Amino acid sequence: MKAIVTTQAHLLYICVLIFVLVTTSFSSVAQSQLYADHQLKADSLNNLLIKSSTPKERLSILSDLVWEIHYSDTAQEYYMEAIELAKSLGNSNLAAQNINRLGVYYRNKNLQEEALVHYQEALELSQAAQLDIQIGHSLNNIGQIYFYRDLFEESLEYYKNAESYFLKANDQDGLGYNYTGMAVVLGELGRYLEAIQVINRAIEIRDSLGNGRQLVVSKFNRANLLMDMGDFESAEIDMVNLLNFGLENDLVRALNALEKLVELKLKQGDTNAAVSYAETAIQLHKERPNSESMIPIFQQMSQLYFQKGDQEKYQYYNELFQEERNILNVEKTKNHLSAITIKKQKEEIETLSREKDLIEKNKKTQRYLAIAMLVIMAGLIYFLFTYYHFLKKEKEKNEILIQQKKQIEEQALELEESNRVKDKIFSIISHDLRGPLHSLIGLVQLVNEDNLSKEDFKEYIPQVANSLGENEQLLENLLIWSRNQMKGMKVNRTKVNIHDLVEKNIRLLNQTNLYKGQTIINQVPENLLVYSDRDMLDIVIRNLLTNALKYTRNGDGIAFDIKEDLDKHIFSVRDEGIGIKEEFMKNLFSNKFFTSPGTQQEKGTGLGLLLSKELINMNRGEIWAESISGQGSAFSFSIPKV
Repeated sequence: MKAIVTTQAHLLYICVLIFVLVTTSFSSVAQSQLYADHQLKADSLNNLLIKSSTPKERLSILSDLVWEIHYSDTAQEYYMEAIELAKSLGNSNLAAQNINRLGVYYRNKNLQEEALVHYQEALELSQAAQLDIQIGHSLNNIGQIYFYRDLFEESLEYYKNAESYFLKANDQDGLGYNYTGMAVVLGELGRYLEAIQVINRAIEIRDSLGNGRQLVVSKFNRANLLMDMGDFESAEIDMVNLLNFGLENDLVRALNALEKLVELKLKQGDTNAAVSYAETAIQLHKERPNSESMIPIFQQMSQLYFQKGDQEKYQYYNELFQEERNILNVEKTKNHLSAITIKKQKEEIETLSREKDLIEKNKKTQRYLAIAMLVIMAGLIYFLFTYYHFLKKEKEKNEILIQQKKQIEEQALELEESNRVKDKIFSIISHDLRGPLHSLIGLVQLVNEDNLSKEDFKEYIPQVANSLGENEQLLENLLIWSRNQMKGMKVNRTKVNIHDLVEKNIRLLNQTNLYKGQTIINQVPENLLVYSDRDMLDIVIRNLLTNALKYTRNGDGIAFDIKEDLDKHIFSVRDEGIGIKEEFMKNLFSNKFFTSPGTQQEKGTGLGLLLSKELINMNRGEIWAESISGQGSAFSFSIPKV
């Protein structure tokens, strides 16, 4: 029986490859036509919008137009107009609908905080107007944000609440979205049987509604659940369905499917199929770039060929992996800056609103004074009474001014510290980041002008590569530290396997220019779990190991060990390197960005240790260093047990 299933799976795989080869040549034309249809419809709605004669008509057209162009950057201003117009007309349904959709716009740009604010606003508006369907969508959207933050229990509660409103309104389309999202949450909680039951309900609903695009999405989610459960054959069928749909309608969906098919085939041990799917993905990626799907594909391929010992192919896929990761980091940085701009705009609007309120208050005060003057003419007693109240108000205003002055002084101190940090960041960017790039540009110019031979060029390449490699670590630390300074990081404490984190970082660092033949030993027990933020610990471990590699030589030993205390774990990175001079110890972990050259004159900024201290403190721990010049160093940090 198992042999029959395996044969069917291979036949399915062969059919898919044939379909891909035939379909890919036509997919660009089909999708170009699809995008052209969307553009045509959007242009038609825009023409109707220009000709609209009443606010009600304009609102209806606007709501249709923004949904048609909701993935474009121009959608935001249309959404804002539609929301304001709906509120002015008292149309709570369209107001809540467009607020929810504007939240989806921000979510697609990875601006989760802004998205959550809009979802909550839509929820409050829908609850006030008793709009069951919009309440359901708002709760669904909030649940999705909690899912992105790995708060699965809270996410499930919102999805369950949303389900009750969709059932109450008998909204089958809403239930399709609800059950699709709820199933993914149940899968993350390990409740796979419930998850399969729920996703099957979503599939039945979407099949009955004839919504093919959403149907394959639900089936793809089911495939992920089935793969996690070990049912690879069933999972592959749903993944192939999404691949076929994506090739005809949406290449992003096709790349999503290929990402999972590569993972599935590797788990099955069918490396030939995995490689074929990866090559197909590379071709589709050229037509419709999607770094989020290609990064795991390139990473899996590089790991496959690393294990096989094929250095050439490992290097090929590893370079593609690094390139796509850099592209994704640039996109995330753009979105982060976009979030700052949006926040600044909102603050400016709020400031203008406060100034308007103050002007109105001043006008009222002037009217009160005019009335008081008239009342004075009516009698001295009434004048004294009014004057008493006037003095009372003046006292309150003075108290307000004193408070405002105090706030301004505090803001001035914060601004001064912010400017100091900004100046240091610009210094790092202008010197440490720009230097290697200028070196590379200089080399290229020398080659172009025939002033540098190929042999000389090859001698300089390792030096430039080393500098660029250091820049990658510096840039990552700089982005994370800057985000923390803007209070954008929150601690998400979960159970973390420290041994696995250390092993992962040892593997990564052994492939960098910092590795000079040192011996790195992981002495943390394999089953040790600590309760802390996994991503933050990952950053700290990588920075401390990087620091140890920088200040050790070929043959030196580096050990990552642990010591238990009553209420905390104490982890240490010990090395046999050159150590730290006593006069330099006091500047470690400080905001003076202190650093010194490594054993091969590696440069640094001191930002890694400062960032590590901040992250450990956020996790309620401490970090410190011990060193004897010429005899090595030990960097230690503690994590509470509860």
